[in-house]
Order: sequence, then C-alpha cells, then structure tokens
Amino acid sequence: MKRNIELVLKILKVLEEREDVSMVEDIEDLKLPDYDNRVVNYHLLRMYEAGLIDAEAVTSSTTKTRLIQVYPFGLTWQGHEFLDAMKNQSVFSKVKEKLRGKLDDIPFVLLKELALKFAREQLGLL
Repeated sequence: MKRNIELVLKILKVLEEREDVSMVEDIEDLKLPDYDNRVVNYHLLRMYEAGLIDAEAVTSSTTKTRLIQVYPFGLTWQGHEFLDAMKNQSVFSKVKEKLRGKLDDIPFVLLKELALKFAREQLGLL
C-alpha cells in the first residue's frame, strides 16, 4: 500500500482537534470520508511506528513484535511539529509545488525538512 501524506495530515488534524485525549474508546474506529477503513488503519499503523501519534497498540498473541492495530488518542510532539509546519496553506502549497505534487514519493524526513524550511522563510528566520 502506498503512503498518502494528505491522509496523514487529515488524521493529524482530527487528532489535534480532540479535546479529551484520554478517551481511547471515542476514536477506536477512526473513519474519514472518501477513505477506505483499511487505508486509514494502515496509515495509523505507520504513523504510530513513525512516532507521530500516541496510541494504544494491539500486538499479535503469537508474535508480540507484530503490530496488528492501533487505537489513536493524540499527537506526539513530533506529530504536532509536522502538522504545525504543514497546516499553513502557504507552506503546504510551496512544498507541493517544489515536489511537483508528489508528496508521497519523497522520504518523510525530507518532506518535514522542506516544510520547516518554508515555514522558517515565511517567519523571516532564514
């Protein structure tokens, strides 16, 4: 399955808007319009592994290192940092333009660095 950065951003925004991050039950089945649940769940797993979200992890009963599913409840500091850099529409547009719209085809660390670069420029820090 291919990574979808725009979906990652939507998930981060949903989690950021939550008022009570202690209630895992409220978001056990995160549904997003226009996205198949399997795709959303795949992205939640990858986002958890990348350290973008806090979540309750469910592992295999036979192989404890095998991650089966996660129940997200909030953003990690890194998740907030990435979302803050990318949710500014000007920064997001510049990133998309620079990458010719191919957000999903660049390593995440480079995507984040590029977003931070444009955010610094916008704030006059470069």
